[in-house]
Amino acid sequence: MNIDISSFNQWIEAWNHFYDKEKELVDLDPNAALVSSVSSDGKPNARVILIKDVSQEGFTFYTNYESQKGKELFHNSEGHLTWYSRAQGASIRVQGRVEKINTNLSDEYFSSRDRNAQISASISKQSYDVDSREVLDKEFQEFADAHEGKEIKRPDHWGGIIIMPSRVEVWKSRDDYKTRLHDRIVFTQSNDAWIKTRLMQLVPCSIRKWKPLFTKRAKEG
Repeated sequence: MNIDISSFNQWIEAWNHFYDKEKELVDLDPNAALVSSVSSDGKPNARVILIKDVSQEGFTFYTNYESQKGKELFHNSEGHLTWYSRAQGASIRVQGRVEKINTNLSDEYFSSRDRNAQISASISKQSYDVDSREVLDKEFQEFADAHEGKEIKRPDHWGGIIIMPSRVEVWKSRDDYKTRLHDRIVFTQSNDAWIKTRLMQLVPCSIRKWKPLFTKRAKEG
């Protein structure tokens, strides 16, 4: 059954609708999303994260601030999230400003994590080279032994990041795949208001039409 996504008056209504439905359809990580950033020399990077909180303010996830992901997001002060549901034939793309969340909120979430996860976050030098797996395991055990029976405090290099939307695009496939005219609604922030517009969905070429081109070029190569 098709859903008229133009009936959503706010982007968060669309997110809540599709996320709640996704939890019914998918057993594992319905909150998984792709976060994209750009390096200082203009090279794009993308990786999967787990969204831990969504509010009118934005989308929050937790990570190592000193990782490649953290450095690139803070360097540009802008980030991009992509959430896709094959089960629903729906996608949500978010573009917005990046900030660290309040340290108290990061502390609260860190304290709720499994102890092993706390240790890993504390010792991890994410995105940096490591000599071997054995080195990681040794550092983990040494930290665990040194803090046995003690509370593990959140390290300064780890915490929450919020992407505060300035543009949210909602895409929904139609049941009629013959026309391939799917629905695209965009919410764009303008001062304190959100402007909703409909976009024309480009009609993609069937993969069957592209396949002979790939085959021909492979043979020529």
